[in-house]
Amino acid sequence: MAYACGIEFSDFGFNAAFLNADGTPADPPAIPGSAWPGFASWDGSDLIFGAQAEALWRSHPRRTSHTFWEHLSLSPSDLEGPPRTPAYSELAYTFLAGFWDSLVEAHGKPERVVFAVPGQFLSSGGEDNMGLGLILAMARDLGIPLGAMAGLSVTSLNDAQAQATALTSRQLYVDIHLHSAAMSLLSTESDGRVRRGDHLRMPRLGYIPLMQTLMRSMGNRFLRATSFDVTAQRELEQMFYQQTRAHLLDNTQRGDIRYSIGAGTRVHQAAFPRETMLRDLRPLEEGLAEAAEKFVRKGQGDPASVTVVLSSRTCLLPSISELLAAHGFTRVLRLSEGAAARGAARFATESSLYEDIAEVPVLDSVSAPALTTDAATTAPRVDLQVDHVPGGQANAGLLPSHVVVEGFAYSLHALPEELHGAGNGAAPSFAALSRLGELTVKIGRRDGEWVFEAPGSSLGAVVVAPGDRVKLRAQGEEVEMLFAAERRPGPA
Repeated sequence: MAYACGIEFSDFGFNAAFLNADGTPADPPAIPGSAWPGFASWDGSDLIFGAQAEALWRSHPRRTSHTFWEHLSLSPSDLEGPPRTPAYSELAYTFLAGFWDSLVEAHGKPERVVFAVPGQFLSSGGEDNMGLGLILAMARDLGIPLGAMAGLSVTSLNDAQAQATALTSRQLYVDIHLHSAAMSLLSTESDGRVRRGDHLRMPRLGYIPLMQTLMRSMGNRFLRATSFDVTAQRELEQMFYQQTRAHLLDNTQRGDIRYSIGAGTRVHQAAFPRETMLRDLRPLEEGLAEAAEKFVRKGQGDPASVTVVLSSRTCLLPSISELLAAHGFTRVLRLSEGAAARGAARFATESSLYEDIAEVPVLDSVSAPALTTDAATTAPRVDLQVDHVPGGQANAGLLPSHVVVEGFAYSLHALPEELHGAGNGAAPSFAALSRLGELTVKIGRRDGEWVFEAPGSSLGAVVVAPGDRVKLRAQGEEVEMLFAAERRPGPA
């Protein structure tokens, strides 16, 4: 069956999504990007790419390249090992050829394809951009039936998730790649379409610099805890990298960060509070949030009137929603993995094919999603899940006095009765709620007891006692509240 395909070009991980000719999702729905990060490595006889190449990065750094998409050009690459040093464009071509062959083998050849590419390839305009021209040439040589190209920001807003969400008239798309972070400012114009405007690329705010920072800081902590240097052998450093990467990418974990490194007959183990990694990430998150505010204000915008659209790759930054809220952004939409690929596939269902690859258009706009002028009243309700976990044996007559959230205790008597998430009423009394989106929870006294309530959830109103926990989950994030009673020295 003929189908349309969208391919998401991010060196953090290529994605592909498929739609049938009638616009319904194809089966299987996508090729995940986790297996296709922009790494290339020479294994001694052949070039290997993707996750296999990343697994060799720290053990064979000179024989691994992760800059060929960032520096896409005809210049010689930084990869050592092959008899002849390949150009950046050759590595990118071979990478794309392998990805395309895997796609065709799994699904058959699509009828039409649209590429979703980073804004850096579009910033200098059309065919004059060398990187864009090279990508077009690759598509021609590989026989890819390319119908159009568009930026990641435009294709992401064409995804069904974004189209079903009420947005403000201006959007700020924020993304993270291997070597940089990027922002694009979009606005809804009089013709009812959202158009991409200014683009900002921020080097040294990407995954590679972030991992290098974490490797140094966590490696030093491991050395102090175990007296063992993981950088002494490259194979051990690669093992440490893989464990650090797993802790970084799995943002659902809430426990300690645990390492286990086997060296000879000994196994070196250490555990660190998750807050240590969060502190290491904080400067990058603060820099990105500050840059977002400056970028919007430079464009004559007010952060409060802009919807921030975060790609799934920003899951690297667990506190970014909280910091964006501190810089005045009250509406944040987090996209799921492959959003740009799905949006590109939707464009592909409507695209045409061209005999001359030079005629392939670059799309700079998308039909506007539903708009809202009052975020507090017209924004869609957050899909909130709430669990009440009793603390065990209750102490008769003892009432909660504080609620503890992410290590900080807040007096129940000092909190307002209503607590709000991002973009819904006043600023939250504790910023963690802003990660959950636009929601309201209530904590108040009734008949002498403390009662917790989350309107819109299935939990209803529950009486809370010391030791009880309430877990709130929304938008892929979780916040836990622990209710505690203050005891002072003296007789019980």
